[in-house]
Amino acid sequence: MDKMPEVVIDSDTEEEQEVEMDIEPEPLPEKVQIDVDDVFKKAEILDNAPVIKKPKRTRTMSEDALNKLAIARAKGLETRRKNKELRQKGEMPTPTQKKDEKKKQEMEAKRPVVNNVVHETKNITNNITHDDIIKITKKASQEALEEYEVKRKARKQAKKVKFEEDNQKKIVKDKINTALGHKYGDSNFWDVCF
Repeated sequence: MDKMPEVVIDSDTEEEQEVEMDIEPEPLPEKVQIDVDDVFKKAEILDNAPVIKKPKRTRTMSEDALNKLAIARAKGLETRRKNKELRQKGEMPTPTQKKDEKKKQEMEAKRPVVNNVVHETKNITNNITHDDIIKITKKASQEALEEYEVKRKARKQAKKVKFEEDNQKKIVKDKINTALGHKYGDSNFWDVCF
């Protein structure tokens, strides 16, 4: 505690503090309380408010357009009656018959075509049991593994031959270097280059 610095208070700052203490804070304005019923009077206000509606724009057709429309309707009615008579006589296909023909054409397009000859596809039912499927998959996987094993052994053999060739070249190179009296790592190994 002896080592703590002393706090010296100036007389000027004391006066300022006293002046600040004498000033009272201004009172806050009172809150205006709104009645809950006034908030929800929206329905009453809307009843008294005038409602302005936009008038719908109605299109009026000219006499010429009305005449053309009447002619088109009569022509359409005549065509429909004519088609109905033709369907009853059997000269024109019905809409369901048209759909059936379209489905047949789609099925015909799906058939396989070889040398411009369309082959029929028939449903073939095979009686393959679960055991047969297991045998077939085992055989296929066994063949695949054997084929991979043959390829792996061929790669391994090629790698071994290459390693032997590289090893043989290294032995020859070492013999040549020892015959010249140079050994890799000697201080004068690279003198031949310059």
